[in-house]
Amino acid sequence: MKRLKELSRILLKEVSHTYDRKVEAVSGVSMECEDGKLTAILGPSGCGKTTLLRIIAGLIIPTSGKVYFDDDDVTRVPTEKRNVAMVFQFPVVYSNMTVYDNLAIPLKARRIPASEIKQKVKEIAEFLDLTDYLSRNAQKLTPDIKQRTSLGRAIIRDSRVLILDEPLTNIDPRARVELRDKIVHYKIQKKQTIIYVTHDQGEALTLGDKIAIMKDGKLLQYGSLQEVYEMPKTSFVASFIGNPGMNLMECEVTKFDSRIVLKSGDFRFEATQNISRLIEKRNLKEVVLGIRAEHIQLSRKRLEGSLEGECEITEDHGNLNIIVLNTGGKKIRVKTPETYKIGECVYIVFPEDKLRVFTKDGYLIA
Repeated sequence: MKRLKELSRILLKEVSHTYDRKVEAVSGVSMECEDGKLTAILGPSGCGKTTLLRIIAGLIIPTSGKVYFDDDDVTRVPTEKRNVAMVFQFPVVYSNMTVYDNLAIPLKARRIPASEIKQKVKEIAEFLDLTDYLSRNAQKLTPDIKQRTSLGRAIIRDSRVLILDEPLTNIDPRARVELRDKIVHYKIQKKQTIIYVTHDQGEALTLGDKIAIMKDGKLLQYGSLQEVYEMPKTSFVASFIGNPGMNLMECEVTKFDSRIVLKSGDFRFEATQNISRLIEKRNLKEVVLGIRAEHIQLSRKRLEGSLEGECEITEDHGNLNIIVLNTGGKKIRVKTPETYKIGECVYIVFPEDKLRVFTKDGYLIA
C-alpha cells in the first residue's frame, strides 16, 4: 500500500467539554497529533478519552477550545466534511450485505469505477486476510472477522484521519493480537494520521508513536513511550504505565545532622545529594519516592548503601522473575533474572539515576 497523499496534523487548543452543564468530561486539553503518526490516547474508563476522540471526529462540538486539521479550524465542521474514518469498539457491519459489498460501500458512494473498486477491495481483503470471506454474508461472521471488515471499510476510504475507538476490546485474545499486528503493519506501510483510544497500555505502547495519558478529563502527559516511561510527570502516570507499575513509597522528610532521610514506618532511605537539594529548595515535608521494578539491584551480600529486605512472593515469568520484597514494612516489586526463595534475605540498591521523586500530591520534582 502506498502512503496517503492527503494527511493531517491535528491540533487541539484548550479543548473542554461539559455534559448537561454539570459533568466536565474533558478539561483544557492541548496537544498536537503529528501528520502520519499514530497517537494513542490511554487512560482508565471514564477519563474522557472517548469524548476527546468524538470531538476530533466532529461528533461533539466542544464547550470551549479549538480543533485544527493542519491550519483549518474544524471545531464546528460536521463529521462528513472532515474526511475522517472511524472504527468503533463494537463491529459495525451491514449484516444484509456480503463482506465484499461492505468494503465497497465507501468507494461506490464516491462513484469510483467498478474495476478500481474491485482492485481496491482485493488489496484490502488480502491485507486483512478477508479474501475467503468476501462472498459471505456479514451477519454470519465471527466478531473478529466483523471487526476486520469494519477496519477494512475504514481504511479503504483513504481518509485524512483514521480514528480507532478501542477496536480490539470485544474480540478474543488470539484474534486481538492478530488484528493489532495488522494495525501495526498498516501504520508502517501507509503512514496515516491515526488516533487510537484504549484503556490497555499494552496496545498503546505497541502501537503508539506518541502516547497521551488522561485522567479525570485532563491530559497528564503526552510524549514518546520512553518519555512517559522513564520520566513520568505524575505519580499516577508512573503507576499506570508499566507491568508492574512503578514502585511508589510515601515518605516523611526528616533530617539527621546534614543528611535528609526519607522514612515511612520502619522504612528508611537516605536521600542522594541531588534529591536532598531539590527537597530543601521546595521545603517539602512529605514526598513520594519512586523506582521501576527492573531498575532495582539485588544482592545476597550486604552492599554499601543497601536496604535489607525479605522475599515474600515470587512469580515465574519465564526469562525473569517478579518478586515482592518487604523492606521496613514497604512492599517493593522487583524484576530480576535471578531466583529467590520465600523468606530469603535480600539486599536492595536503588540506583540514583533511576530514582524519581514526586510531591505528596503527585507531581514530579526529580
